[in-house]
Amino acid sequence: MNIKKSFITLFLISVMLLSGCAGIVIPDADEVGGDFYVCENLIRGLYTALSNQNFALALSYCKSGGLTFKYVNDLWGLAQEYPTVIHATYQVYNVYDFSYLGGNLELYYNYSWTTTTTSYLYGRRMVFEKINGQWKMF
Repeated sequence: MNIKKSFITLFLISVMLLSGCAGIVIPDADEVGGDFYVCENLIRGLYTALSNQNFALALSYCKSGGLTFKYVNDLWGLAQEYPTVIHATYQVYNVYDFSYLGGNLELYYNYSWTTTTTSYLYGRRMVFEKINGQWKMF
């Protein structure tokens, strides 16, 4: 009788694990990778837009009122105030350490900017928030 109860218990535990009722949630690798790829492309697109001084496009990647939105607006204002002085080109070198932070996505990246000289910045952090089904930079 004990062997029969053991097999039934083992069977029920197996069913729970295989059906996803064990309380462990494993995100779909394709879905996670998709979010990471989208956000990596957004960060690269932001700096490409800034390099081309396409500030309206750069703002479209940002959450309205967020830190990145304010940064792009400030750059736009400087470019309008000093059109022949302020121009930089940007290059994103490495995007890494993707993770979910609550309902947001976080990543780190390294980039450079060139005006008259080239400067490098490593370990920059960017947080993305999903707004109306689209990832936006905070």
